[in-house]
Amino acid sequence: MASPSALIAMLLVMVVGCAAVASAMELSFIVGDAQGWNTGVNYTAWAKGKTFEANDTLVFRYARNQHTVTEVTKSDYDACTVSGKPISDFEGGALVTFIALSPGEHYFICKIGNHCASGMKLAVTVSNSSDTPRPQPWIGPYSTPASASAHLHAGGAVVAAAVGILLNLALF
Repeated sequence: MASPSALIAMLLVMVVGCAAVASAMELSFIVGDAQGWNTGVNYTAWAKGKTFEANDTLVFRYARNQHTVTEVTKSDYDACTVSGKPISDFEGGALVTFIALSPGEHYFICKIGNHCASGMKLAVTVSNSSDTPRPQPWIGPYSTPASASAHLHAGGAVVAAAVGILLNLALF
């Protein structure tokens, strides 16, 4: 059996390959780029200057059982709490969480300990889709000049979700 590191490298190459051939305007953004969804990252600075459109995907990468991705209301985001039922809640054993965006405001926090109060929260404004070219998001250390400028479309997000599941299985 291949080592988990070899499987991860192979899966990342597959994702980058899919990204290179995709051509639609929807993009996938790895939240926090190389640092992922983690403490000690300034997510306000990360989101600044990025344009999020409907059907784009946020990809949250984080340590198993160390963080959550919880979409909350603006007031819960501001207070770093979940006062009622969250809009969506991803917690537990995930390594990668994929969230397709709809137009409007979206607020994400980590519910673990004081992570949110320490800055582990993200707010994004999502507009309707357009045909206007946008700067390409960071797609990882295995990118090449061709893949770095590639668009990821919704089908690519499905492939990426499948890869995320395979990553979870490979690391058990």
